[in-house]
Amino acid sequence: MPFAGGRYRFTRSMVDGAPADPGVYALWEGEELIYYGCAAGLVITIQVALLEHLSGRAGSCTQRATHYGWEICLDPLAREAELLAEHQAAFQRLPRCNRGRA
Repeated sequence: MPFAGGRYRFTRSMVDGAPADPGVYALWEGEELIYYGCAAGLVITIQVALLEHLSGRAGSCTQRATHYGWEICLDPLAREAELLAEHQAAFQRLPRCNRGRA
């Protein structure tokens, strides 16, 4: 199932509005999807994970993102794996910032 989340500017004020729930998220640089990630909940929520990327603490590749989206889900790890597999099948590669992580 394709990513169903919306698309928002990747700025501090917009990330402050992201949910404090478990789920998956996507990062884009311009029109290119560069990363799929998951937030398992409790301490690491979608909002916390996005703030890590925005600050650069998750690496410089994702810090260059211009937009993000998210989906709340019950099994973030399984959903992330599904999204990565779909991207791999469609483009014969992982998103740029997921390479070497999956």
